[in-house]
Amino acid sequence: MLRTVLHEALESHQGGEVVVKSASISGRIFIVGQKVAWAVLNGPGVQNFSSVLIHRQLVTRDDVEQVMSECRKSGGNFCEVLVSWGLVPRETLRDLLREHMAGHVQALLAVPDAQALFVPQPRTYSSQLTFALEELVHPVEQHPTHPPVEREVMANVKQTLEETLKIEGAFAACLVDAKSGMCLGSQGGTAAFNIETAAAANTEVVRAKMKAMNVIGIKDKIEDILITLGEQYHIIRPLSTRDGLFFYLALNRANANLAMARFKLADIEKSLAL
Repeated sequence: MLRTVLHEALESHQGGEVVVKSASISGRIFIVGQKVAWAVLNGPGVQNFSSVLIHRQLVTRDDVEQVMSECRKSGGNFCEVLVSWGLVPRETLRDLLREHMAGHVQALLAVPDAQALFVPQPRTYSSQLTFALEELVHPVEQHPTHPPVEREVMANVKQTLEETLKIEGAFAACLVDAKSGMCLGSQGGTAAFNIETAAAANTEVVRAKMKAMNVIGIKDKIEDILITLGEQYHIIRPLSTRDGLFFYLALNRANANLAMARFKLADIEKSLAL
């Protein structure tokens, strides 16, 4: 449904706003000049664009506050002010903005119960930093069936994730592309917890940790990242055999054995063929 509404919005010469809502998250996608001007994902663990720039050490918090103050006074565009002040090169900013918005748009498209509504609304937009939808999302598969090799890979991913859900306490799992935040496969989840949305949002956690390691000068690989919540454990495990991909596993803390879960997840990776 969202993809259909989004295409409708992009065909409108007037532009406007696509409002997205589901049981777990909400978001908005702004359309200007038949392109995506901005995308906002509201949900747990979602990082805003200014935080991305700070984590990449391109700007400081003080820089962000001063730029936002200038935007409030002049009505200027946040990204354009960053460029005009010489804080971030335009091409660098465009690449980061595209990557950031792609993660949000793809996360919204992945929500199975998402309801979407296009609200036409002409608006002025003081920036050329807009994107065609093709720059933000992967093209939809045009063929009714996948090639044999691709089908085998997909079946293997599905089987591997099904084995992952057999880990004691596990209730959701997916395999994620760390570059785009897209899930290559997912299993499980609840009405209140969409594993694909969570994985897309926590892609920033992986990127931030890798950035921190580079800054500190640690020449090593991430074995796993553990997030401990009141009622859940979340384990992020980059694949040792395939750079750029990671497992995301959510477990109920009450009946999970964390040490065993980490051990089994590492063992399950061995059966994954990509």
